[in-house]
Amino acid sequence: MKDAIVSGLQKLGKALMGAVAVMPVAAILMGIGYWIDPTGWGADNVVASILINSGSAILDNLGWIFAIALSFGLAKDSNGAAVLSGFIGYATVTKLIGPDTVASYKGIDPDSLSGDAAVDWAAQGWAAINDKNVFIGILVGILAAWCYNRFHTTTLPDFLAFFSGRRLVPILTALLSIALAGVLYLLWPILYSGLFNFGQWIQSMGALGAGIYGFINRLLIPTGLHHALNSIFWFDVVGINDIGKFLAGGSTIADATQATSAATCPGIWDQTTRTCEVTGYIGRYQAGFFPIMMFGLPGAALAIYLRSTPARRKVVGSLMFAGALASFFTGVTEPLEFSFMFVAPLLYVVHALLTGLSMFIAASLHWTAGFGFSAGLVDMLLSGRNPLAHQWWMLIILGLIYSVVYFVVFYYLIGIFKLRTPGREEESEDNDAQETITSDAPTSDIARRIIAGLGGAENITNFDHCATRLRVTVSDYLKVNEKEIKKAGVAGIIRPSQKAVQIVIGPQVQTIYDEAQRQLTTTTDQPSNLPALTLLSPFDGTAIPLSEVADEVFAKEIAGVGVAVQPSTQQDSLIVHAPLAGRISTILKTKHALAIQGEENLSVLIHFGLETVKLGGEGFELLVEKGQEVQAGQPLLRVDIALLRKHNIDLTTPIVISEKKAINTIEGNYGVVHTGDHIAKAHTHSIAR
Repeated sequence: MKDAIVSGLQKLGKALMGAVAVMPVAAILMGIGYWIDPTGWGADNVVASILINSGSAILDNLGWIFAIALSFGLAKDSNGAAVLSGFIGYATVTKLIGPDTVASYKGIDPDSLSGDAAVDWAAQGWAAINDKNVFIGILVGILAAWCYNRFHTTTLPDFLAFFSGRRLVPILTALLSIALAGVLYLLWPILYSGLFNFGQWIQSMGALGAGIYGFINRLLIPTGLHHALNSIFWFDVVGINDIGKFLAGGSTIADATQATSAATCPGIWDQTTRTCEVTGYIGRYQAGFFPIMMFGLPGAALAIYLRSTPARRKVVGSLMFAGALASFFTGVTEPLEFSFMFVAPLLYVVHALLTGLSMFIAASLHWTAGFGFSAGLVDMLLSGRNPLAHQWWMLIILGLIYSVVYFVVFYYLIGIFKLRTPGREEESEDNDAQETITSDAPTSDIARRIIAGLGGAENITNFDHCATRLRVTVSDYLKVNEKEIKKAGVAGIIRPSQKAVQIVIGPQVQTIYDEAQRQLTTTTDQPSNLPALTLLSPFDGTAIPLSEVADEVFAKEIAGVGVAVQPSTQQDSLIVHAPLAGRISTILKTKHALAIQGEENLSVLIHFGLETVKLGGEGFELLVEKGQEVQAGQPLLRVDIALLRKHNIDLTTPIVISEKKAINTIEGNYGVVHTGDHIAKAHTHSIAR
């Protein structure tokens, strides 16, 4: 259960990064535009106008971007059908419960409302259902990806066959989006009120709230869940939208001048003066990160370097220097943070507290700056001419002070508590470290070392990445060798659960991921490095070990080795798909079982149900013939489930390799599975390692 939750959160965090990755584009375009025309905001310069409006095109459509990014990122194979479904889903929901549509349902004209009626309409939050609504974008993205993962292999009857598989997904997403819109129509006023009040509560905490956010943000870095927390403060999930409002600059100021209540105020509503304050407030959930990332952490890096042993100082110096440069210029901090996060957790807690304090100080004094990527020099310079940037240069002064504070605190804590920061390891660890690949080593060597440390290609079941980390799922956690992975020169390793592994790389993660993916693909193409057979689930259900099958012929592996699947369908019929590619070598006269001859000339028997032979073929319709070549996932058999249930047939379906003496080991992937999911890998004696 824990593995499933952690895996789901990891996938969500990775998918969210797909949307966040476009923000630097908006920041660069608008930042340059504001530098060119800081007072007219594009009105006095054509080039500035083009740049600012180009950046606004991204900010004004964040809801679409999140819906598309999540549907793409959460889909099993990132297929275009999932992306199309996300687009259709968002269009459907926002059209059905957009402010104009809801007004037509209620028979009112919002522009003609006044007094309490206007306040009541605004409080319902329908105006928030627009192209920028990140919350609905996330909901729709998850829905579209679920539809794709669940139905992209579904086979419809012949007269509807054109709409089978991936073509079915956008249709079902549209239908389910109608249902989602119906639910939101009933719940949105309550949900919006709750989200809005939560956002107002956080903002009402003022500088203290910013400080608490900064502290928790750093504490969540080891888990990778900080992306979810950031989305609350940085995007339009609960109305805060700190990044979006800051980058919008002049538009945000214009909205503030027209605000008439807290509901329409993009910043802080002053009930006494009935004014909306934005300058010095928008950006407070970003500004305090600049002193930390540009100055504080480089100061810590210097302390770690000076506290390292003379023999290790050269290696540690290169690592600390590279990490400090990345942190200062781009705001990528994980290579530095992971260098001491686990070996000296005391330092990391101090780092989190200092981050919270920096956020508190900046927010208290209304020093604001913003970013599209992270709090590095590049983003600071780009945001400096933004009309919402307020006394941003004071963040540099605070940063210089912080560089001294970090250096002194880290230097003395390392010495007093004899913390084992990089370069101060035990001698045995130091010897291991001498085998560590240096930062300038070929990418191919780094990727090869990482794959080996993960237990080899055959132990990797899912391989992905986010902005700074490789995110991996393994089949056997005992095969993971963290020391081997660390020899690749990675910044850190996180084990959120038994099968989930996060490898912190830093800004070079995309390059290393691409090379590792190439090596994994190459390995997959070489039969000598792969299991002889990979078996796929023939239908949706639950995969179980053969030992749990209520038939001794299969339970005692008399018929062969393999796995069994219990179908989960509630329908009256079921399509059985090929668990592997090969040739149909055998079909029993009673049609309830057939065999496919696959790789290594191994024969795989698919036996639908137990004691189904007594039906004499009734309830089974063959979709293939003997001698036919089939592909993995191809329909083999149509089963009348209603008839089998009427005869009280156990629907458990064993899938076994008959030549069990040729099999060295077989690894089952037990639990809930969908059609096409891998359920077992079989290693033959000739290739087993």
